Amino acid sequence: MLEELEDNIEAVAARLKRVREILDMSKKDFAERAGLSEQVYGPFENARRELSLSAAKKLRKTYGLPLEFMYFGKIADLPHRIAMAL
Repeated sequence: MLEELEDNIEAVAARLKRVREILDMSKKDFAERAGLSEQVYGPFENARRELSLSAAKKLRKTYGLPLEFMYFGKIADLPHRIAMAL
């Protein structure tokens, strides 16, 4: 389902939220572990702001989330644990 979503702000937000839920993390912990504040990260997950490339790179480095997944929903290169839970 997440792979079928378009590249729009709501689809990106839904993918970020789902990954965070799979990892069983609070929004604050998920953001801070990646080096972002909750104030910076929250609007991405709430579809109030487009995911910035710099934030996406931090999420990729911390959680192994490919840019192709975050922006376009491509699940092929996701970490196994996350892919299996989707």
